[in-house]
Amino acid sequence: DLERCNHHSNVVLDCRHGHVLVYNTLPPRQDIIVCDPITGDQRRLPVPPEFKKFYPVNGAVFCADDAHDHVHGSCHSSPFKVALMSKYVRDNHSPTACVYSSDTGTWGKLISATKPYVGDCAYIHGTLIGNVLYWVSMRDIILQFNLNQQSLSMIEGPPGLDERCRDQIVKAEDGGVGLAQLSKYSIQMWQMKVNCEGVPMWLFWKIVDMHNILGISPHVKRNRGRLLGYDEDSNVIFLYMHGSVYMVKLKSMQFNKLYEGAYHINYHPFKSFCAPGTTIAGG
Repeated sequence: DLERCNHHSNVVLDCRHGHVLVYNTLPPRQDIIVCDPITGDQRRLPVPPEFKKFYPVNGAVFCADDAHDHVHGSCHSSPFKVALMSKYVRDNHSPTACVYSSDTGTWGKLISATKPYVGDCAYIHGTLIGNVLYWVSMRDIILQFNLNQQSLSMIEGPPGLDERCRDQIVKAEDGGVGLAQLSKYSIQMWQMKVNCEGVPMWLFWKIVDMHNILGISPHVKRNRGRLLGYDEDSNVIFLYMHGSVYMVKLKSMQFNKLYEGAYHINYHPFKSFCAPGTTIAGG
């Protein structure tokens, strides 16, 4: 039941693998709530003391079941992990992350980047590709948190990463790291490759004219478009353009118009299913 989390002090940070991650920003409690809307289960986690200095954070929740035959989505009883990241933990503003494991019931050690970051990186929707979390910030910088190596680093993105809600890390066609960049009425697609020296490089992939995809006349002039969210499992983006919100499948470029009207800054797509015998909240 998410109704209990419906308060102005609660911020939804992420949705993934059948869980919703909510941050209660109201001092002195300041805790993390991991919700399963299907079963109604809620887990409250204390925020690490270092993260209580300032509340703007990024967060991600994900299933920790690494069994070969496990299918994400029916993760109701599976172990999970939560990652928090903020640039406000250290006095020099170097981005810092910490991971919680439901297996141990504890937070791990603080992991910091080697240099400070001066841009805005609060409440950004992250993308999980493989075992790496990515957050697109501003000033051409992408934050990269390798969960296996327990390392947090900053990499340069393609030019133009200077405005919130117009760039999103996505899966490339080969399953690698891609980036969708909204530019006026088109989406530029980039793919990240690593050169022989281990330095990430961005290769231009393709450009998609959204007028052709959405069937909107190019002569219609309205508010600028925005990328609102992304679902890794379905490889779909949520896009605001010309007064409407669309869901666009990146592989086929098929779309569904969700509704007309004002949009919210962030969309957190939720998807789950349950096996026979699962107790459903309210059911």
